[in-house]
Amino acid sequence: MAKPARTQKQIAERYKGNLGYYRRLHPWRRTRLVVSLVTIFGGLVTILLFQRCGRETFFNAGQIAAPHAKFANDCAKCHALNLAPGSFKAVLRERFRNGISTDEIDRKCESCHQDHSFHEANVVDNRSCAACHQEHRGLNDLRLVTSSQCATCHNNSAIMAASAQKGIQVPRDAFHRHPHPPQQIVFELPRPPQGFTATFDALWGGHPEFQLKRGNARDPDVLRFNHQRHFASDIPPVNGQKLDCNYCHQPQPDGRFYERITFANNCQACHSLQFDWRNPEMRIPHGNVDLVRTFLRSLPAQYADYARLKRGIPERDVSNFVVQQIRQLRDQFHSGDELERAVFFTKDPYKPQQTMSAAARGNFTGCAFCHEVKAATNGAPSVTKPILIDRWMPQANFNHGKHQIDPATQKPLDCGVCHSARQSRETSDVLMPAKASCITCHSPQGKVVAECITCHTYHAPPTAQATTAVLRIREMLLGQRRAAGNPKSQASNPKTVEGVASF
Repeated sequence: MAKPARTQKQIAERYKGNLGYYRRLHPWRRTRLVVSLVTIFGGLVTILLFQRCGRETFFNAGQIAAPHAKFANDCAKCHALNLAPGSFKAVLRERFRNGISTDEIDRKCESCHQDHSFHEANVVDNRSCAACHQEHRGLNDLRLVTSSQCATCHNNSAIMAASAQKGIQVPRDAFHRHPHPPQQIVFELPRPPQGFTATFDALWGGHPEFQLKRGNARDPDVLRFNHQRHFASDIPPVNGQKLDCNYCHQPQPDGRFYERITFANNCQACHSLQFDWRNPEMRIPHGNVDLVRTFLRSLPAQYADYARLKRGIPERDVSNFVVQQIRQLRDQFHSGDELERAVFFTKDPYKPQQTMSAAARGNFTGCAFCHEVKAATNGAPSVTKPILIDRWMPQANFNHGKHQIDPATQKPLDCGVCHSARQSRETSDVLMPAKASCITCHSPQGKVVAECITCHTYHAPPTAQATTAVLRIREMLLGQRRAAGNPKSQASNPKTVEGVASF
């Protein structure tokens, strides 16, 4: 084995002086040390000075929301600065006193938002304003409350049990906190005994079935209507348009809801209320029992005006035309009273017209074909006024305008996807969608936003507004009963026009 050229001691002697390099004060090393010390102490001095004379926006965690933009730089609007204005210590004391406290901020919120009340009357513990509405997160994020905030209560069985127990002790009227315009007819089911206190975490994760479906609600309207019949193939187009959902259900200008159905706008084009097939433009007036009786008891005058205005018959021949038409009606109905009974109480098209096509036969209908008509011992029959519901689910927010396009195919969405009208034959059918229809899109699988605030509102409206009169079905029915029991509210029988009782 060859001997090494140098020993370890000789090699160590060569590098012995290198350790002294780290003991010498090098100019760049000295500069780095000084800069580090100045930076550290300078930062501490800056913080101490800034809390006395600096602007509070230095500590702003992010851009303030658009609703608060007018006082974006006035921190005292939300933060209780108990020491000096702009004191960072005050902000720290406020935010972290007794843990993370938002009491001071909540009081500031209530000083401006005085009309806001919190959740339903059975809420066990109202949430903090700042817990749900977190500021300094951007222009549009203040109102975007996540479902996890709602789930802190609604997915907690202990809280929901306490809420149900509290709700039993609260008067029912305290929960009617969804006012609507007085002219709007709202369908409101009774509140469940336990309230709405089921435990769940999301719409697709245990949310109860909608109350309309869960309770098998029925439409209280006595107007006779068959959706299925109006989709039939033997009904020809009306004014060039095939009968479909959009023919009758027209959106309001804002697209949120639909216009109320009316006879003049939606029914009269087909059901024109003809009674004389020889003179199709002679039509019974709609909407007033007394007006109908007056029309029928003044038929000679009605036929005379019809001859002049519609048929262009010379004045010298008008009398003969009237006599001829009255004679033909007498052969068919025998008397004026029989004609009046047919107009008010016939549920099927008049027998002589049953050989006509479906489209033509629909013109010849009596009041009872669609309405509930009750006979009176003395006086005019009573026709029950239809109850056309404007809002079926007042607890939920919905906008039809946002549901026109199928998110999966980007094509117009068919109404039948949510409303099973083509299979409905009874007026009592409530054609509102079930929960399954909603979660098709509003779920992780459908990839459409499904936060609680998408459909629901947390804050209850002001108490003053909650006590305003809302036209509900019960009130409307009670009003009709009072009117029926008050003789003064019924119109007196119109006098018989001379020569009309027997045509």
